[in-house]
Amino acid sequence: MINTSTDTLDRTGLAVKPTGADDKKAYSIKCYTKDDWVFIHEELEKDGSLEDNIPDPSIVCSDKKEHSDTRSTYMLTDAEAEDLRKHEKVQWICIDYDVYPGNYHPDPKDITTGVRRFGRFNKTVSNYRAWNTAPSTPPTSQAGIGASDKNRTGYQILRHTQKENPWDATSTGLTGSDHIIFEQEPKQLGDGTGVDAIVSDDGFWIGHPEFVHTDDDPVGYSTGNALTWSGISTTPGTCGVLDVVLDGPYYIDPDWFNADPGNRLTQRWDGTTVPVDSVARAWWSDASQRSVGFSTIGTTSGISGSYTRENCNGTNTAKPQNGSYHGTQCAGQVFGKNYGSAYNANKWVINGIGSNNAGINGSQFDVQKLFHLYKPNYDRHSAITGTENDTKNPTTSSNSWGYRTSLIHTSGAYYWYRPSAIDGSVTGVSYGGTAGEPAFFDLLGAYGDSSRCKGEMVDSSVTSAGDELAEAGVIFIAAAGNSNQTQAAPGDLDFNNYWSTSSQGDSVSLESATHLEFGLTCYNTINRRGWPQSLGKTTSGISTAGTEYACINIGALDDAIISSGLGGNTTDYKEKKVSYSDMGTSIDCFGAADDTLTADGRDSNLTYPHPETYTGLTLVPYDVDFGGTSSACPTCAGWITTKLQYNRDWTWRDVKNWLKNNCGTQDPDRFYYGDNITSFTATTQAWEDMYSVQMYGQGPVVIWDAPTGSPSEPKKPEIRITNSPNLKFSGGVEIKFS
Repeated sequence: MINTSTDTLDRTGLAVKPTGADDKKAYSIKCYTKDDWVFIHEELEKDGSLEDNIPDPSIVCSDKKEHSDTRSTYMLTDAEAEDLRKHEKVQWICIDYDVYPGNYHPDPKDITTGVRRFGRFNKTVSNYRAWNTAPSTPPTSQAGIGASDKNRTGYQILRHTQKENPWDATSTGLTGSDHIIFEQEPKQLGDGTGVDAIVSDDGFWIGHPEFVHTDDDPVGYSTGNALTWSGISTTPGTCGVLDVVLDGPYYIDPDWFNADPGNRLTQRWDGTTVPVDSVARAWWSDASQRSVGFSTIGTTSGISGSYTRENCNGTNTAKPQNGSYHGTQCAGQVFGKNYGSAYNANKWVINGIGSNNAGINGSQFDVQKLFHLYKPNYDRHSAITGTENDTKNPTTSSNSWGYRTSLIHTSGAYYWYRPSAIDGSVTGVSYGGTAGEPAFFDLLGAYGDSSRCKGEMVDSSVTSAGDELAEAGVIFIAAAGNSNQTQAAPGDLDFNNYWSTSSQGDSVSLESATHLEFGLTCYNTINRRGWPQSLGKTTSGISTAGTEYACINIGALDDAIISSGLGGNTTDYKEKKVSYSDMGTSIDCFGAADDTLTADGRDSNLTYPHPETYTGLTLVPYDVDFGGTSSACPTCAGWITTKLQYNRDWTWRDVKNWLKNNCGTQDPDRFYYGDNITSFTATTQAWEDMYSVQMYGQGPVVIWDAPTGSPSEPKKPEIRITNSPNLKFSGGVEIKFS
């Protein structure tokens, strides 16, 4: 274990002030005028001055400060300085603080007017990296859990509090330090207060202690949820998570439910007053089952009749019936009170892809859009701070899922590599099965996705629903995918690469080269975004000119710092993207992923007991080793949520500008780039470098808690000392900011 805290300035070797009363010390003297200084200086240098308040012996001038007409530094005893202070020509006298930095040099981080980062724990906690690997294996029983494992967290928090990776050899001086537990308190600028954070996935066990008030809550954690904080639920609740489908209608339209509370409302297991399941579902699908003011906003009919709390959310005594592991893990890394960065956000979940879901092929997007557009103007951040800001909360949506196919690995097909045209006029090159596949897609999906990869989805009702969600203002964040697939930005050399089957011959347009992914039609593109990564595309069809994507596309980092490039490089100890993660210039940023730590919804001996519990919980809660772009996405979504806390009008473009300009690209001396693919051919072996970011020589962006420059971001107080002739420092002076 290592403590990386730098709470105090290292004063080793810095000069300190002599402590004896008779010791000569450097005193700075300021006179009223130039003539006054000339007089005092000449008298001090005399041996046996007869002037009152001037020492008899000659005084050494250690710094004449010829750049100043009225000020110099002299070596004086404390008594001599005190006597000289009484002379009518001396304006002030004090220790020359710069001579003794060991006494008077403030710690830079404490005295600068920078942003102020808050801790949520107020204590040292264990930050686990590669936590399922010795020597960093956590306790396997409640009895073995110590103080630093209470409120423990995964490296996804500490890694992203700073631009550079604190676990690399450059920082620690250690090799193989990826398995070291760091014992310290991570601190961050924001916590997501006043932002609605949605996680769309399968089932969620919201009864996990990571989402419920316990006696071990971090000191910075706020108990409650959006219904209790806003006063809509008049009963308190201990669980912080709400369901968009089942609880969102009450948040949007409380009058409808309050008009008939006996039939429309119930009390959830944690105490929160919530809608009856069937009444909540009806609110979305039937305009007559709402208040008049919401009767014309539109409905959605894709929600399963089995979308219930029992099936999708679980309780303190039962797990959800339709699965609970993946959604629980993702939610933990967005807003879990120990494992997520946005731990005080308004916490929302929606079963968008699991059994009994809200409609994966469009309805879930409609539900989230309506929620964002019609939720109340309640800003909890303003309510807490006492500021006036009657605006809707920003909304983020985290999505760790994606469509893909294995059809690209088809025997006897054709491919087009960096074609000069995509209308069929350019002849494709034939290949014969997996043995003859060119290097640029030979290993697609081989390291994480069962040889599957993705193509860009053809415009449909699904893509339109997603586009409308982005247009409404929801910040949509998606996992890039685990296919080791290069996703090129529009206009890049590989953006138009595609494939077709041999039955279509060697002359076929990209527009007619399509395949099905889970029943939906997609182009046979090799290096474009898939779905939902292409959500919010600003052009239609196969067009490339001016194309942008609203979706924030997330790649995954490896937990191992030893770069293992194509040549087997194991000596540079650089951070890298993980082998299976998608990469390329269309990846907006990378986030911690492999071997992170989060809450789990399963009972499994492959996971570890969670350190906290609460009264009424009848199940053993577990934590789990999590990975994939499925982990990177919620990690990044949480940090983006904390930025919207202080930038409530940000669009997706603003988020991407912050990532590019404020987070910035990684240093090639500390992050493995791989070769520049600009000059590659389709068969260049370096295409198969599983750790290259393949960004045409550009550096990748790793999200971190970079300031946004917003005036509302917390700032450290500034100390200014001007025209203070009588200011005195004596004894030990310490200046700290909390």
